[in-house]
Amino acid sequence: MLISSRILSIRIGDWPVYAFFLAFSQVISINSYQIVLLTGETNQTPLKLYIVAATYLVTSALWWIMVRFTKSVYALSLPWAFFGLAFLLLGLSPYMSPWQSRAAMQDAATALYAAGASAGALSFALNFGDEGGAPTKQWITRALAVSGVAQVYSLMLWYWGSLSHTAETSPMAFINGTSIPKALVVCVPVAIILWSIGLILFFGLPDYYRQAPDNIPGFYISLVRRKLVPVFFIMIIIQNYWLSAPYGRNWQFLFASQFIPGWGVVLLALGFFVVLWAIILYVFSFFSESHTWLLPIFAIGLCAPRWAQMLWGTSSMGMYLPWAGGPVGSAILSRCLWLWLGLLDNIQGVGLGMMLLATLTRQHVLAVLIGAQIVGSAFTMLARATSPNALSPNTTFPDFSQGLMPGVSSYWFWICLGFQLVIPILFFKFFRKEQVSKP
Repeated sequence: MLISSRILSIRIGDWPVYAFFLAFSQVISINSYQIVLLTGETNQTPLKLYIVAATYLVTSALWWIMVRFTKSVYALSLPWAFFGLAFLLLGLSPYMSPWQSRAAMQDAATALYAAGASAGALSFALNFGDEGGAPTKQWITRALAVSGVAQVYSLMLWYWGSLSHTAETSPMAFINGTSIPKALVVCVPVAIILWSIGLILFFGLPDYYRQAPDNIPGFYISLVRRKLVPVFFIMIIIQNYWLSAPYGRNWQFLFASQFIPGWGVVLLALGFFVVLWAIILYVFSFFSESHTWLLPIFAIGLCAPRWAQMLWGTSSMGMYLPWAGGPVGSAILSRCLWLWLGLLDNIQGVGLGMMLLATLTRQHVLAVLIGAQIVGSAFTMLARATSPNALSPNTTFPDFSQGLMPGVSSYWFWICLGFQLVIPILFFKFFRKEQVSKP
C-alpha cells in the first residue's frame, strides 16, 4: 500500500482521513451557484441560472456514466480539478477588459464549479466505502455533522455576498497602488489547495475505490420497484418547481435588516447552526442507537419547514413585528424564527436521506441522488421560465401582514402549500412499507 493510502486510512474517531476530504466535497457542492457570491453578487440572472442548471444536469449524467464504467477513484478525484479551475478563472477575471469579457469569464468559472459540484452525490453515497457496514447511529451522526458544516459554509458565503461592495472594496478590485486584484491573491492559493486535494485522493484512496464497478443484474428494474424512489423524485420536482425561484430572495432576508449589523446576524446564526445543531446531533445519535426509525419519522412529521421559511422570508411578514418591543427586538426575533425553520429544514433533509440509506444499497442510493440532481436541474430551469413565483415570490407567498384575506384568497398560495403537504404524506405511507429496520 502506498504511503498516501496508509495516511488517508488512518482513523480519527470513527472517520478515516479520506472521509474528511469527501465530506468537504459534499460541503462545497451544497449549492453550485455559491461561487458567484465570492464576487460580491447576490442576484442571479436568468442566464446564469440556465448556465448553472444546464451544466449541473449534463455533468451529473456524465459522473454517473463514469462511476458505472470506471473505477470510482477517478470520479471522486476529478471534480477537484473543476473546483480549482473555477477559482483560477475567478481570480484572473479582473484582468479581463471590457466588463463583458470579465462577466463571461466569471460565467465560465460558475459553470466549472457547477460541473464539480454535480459530483457531490458521489461523495455522499461512496464515502466510508471501505467499511463493511456501520450502525445507523454512526450514519446519522455523520450526516448531521456534514449538514451542519454545510449550513455554516452557506451562511458565510451569503454574509460575504451581502456586504456593500464599492468599486474599491469589491473582491474584483485591485490592491491599492498595484496591478494585482484581491481575487487573484485569494483564489489562486485556494485553487492550488483544491487541486492538491484531488491529487491526494487520486493517489491515496483505499483499494475499495480502485475496484472495477460491480455489475448488478436488474439494477434499474429494482429501483423502479421500490416505491420510495418515485416518491423521492416527486419531492424533488415539487420543491424545485415551487421553491427554487425565491431561494436567493429568501437568504437575502437574513441580512436585510438595518437594525442588526451583519456580524451580529452571523453570531446569531452560529448559535443555531453550531450550538443548537450540536445538541440536535447528540440527541438523535443517542436515541437512534435503539430507535433507527426516529429521525426519518421525525423528518416526516415536520411537514414543510422550507415552505414555511420561504413564506416568512419572502412575503414581508417578518420585516417588522410590532409586538417585539421595538425594531431591534423585531429584527432579532424575526431572524430567530427564520433560522429555526432553516434548522428544521436541514433536519428534514437528513432524515429523508436516511430513508434512502435504510431501504436501498449504496449503489442504488447513488443512482437516486444522481437522478434527483438531473430532474432537479431540469425543473429549476422550468420553474425560472414558467413558475408563478418566477418573477415575484408574492404570487405564492402573499404578504399576510397586510391582512388575512389578501393571502387566503390567493389560489396560488393554496396550490403551492398543497403540493408541499403531499410530500410528507407519501413518504409516511411508503416508508413504513419498505423500512428495513422496523420499530
